[in-house]
Amino acid sequence: MAVSIYETNIKYELWAKILLAFPVVLVMAMGFFFYRFYLLHGIAAEASYGFKVASIVLFATGPFILFIYWLVLPTKIYIQQDRIRIKYGRFYWNVRFETIESVKTTSGIPPVWSNSSVTSYRNQIEIVRDRKMNIRLSPDNREQFLDRANRALADWHRMHDS
Repeated sequence: MAVSIYETNIKYELWAKILLAFPVVLVMAMGFFFYRFYLLHGIAAEASYGFKVASIVLFATGPFILFIYWLVLPTKIYIQQDRIRIKYGRFYWNVRFETIESVKTTSGIPPVWSNSSVTSYRNQIEIVRDRKMNIRLSPDNREQFLDRANRALADWHRMHDS
């Protein structure tokens, strides 16, 4: 098992939190609306059943969206001796140093051809990979992460290029 040299959380700015919370709040509010409509209105049994089912489906959609977020949004980044490891929920993505050209600071809107999990425009870093899709992330402390990642990458190259 590889030893972690450095680990950091992902930075989520306020705009990202609002953007991610909006669909969850929206479906939960709609579920509440349909449930209240079902309880308050004495309408035909078929329509009443539809409102009841809609409210259950919408309430269930909120936790489902949160589960999807848990699966696809990164939570931690680990720098290890031979890789950068990105944690997504219970899963990890191992980016080996042999595929990494550089780790650098970046800004702006991520290009379509990159794997982007940018949740902070001020803390973006880009892992430039050789013949593979680049990765954009937002570590909590960008400068410290860049320093440690580039040092670990240089050490790895020194050990494997000689």
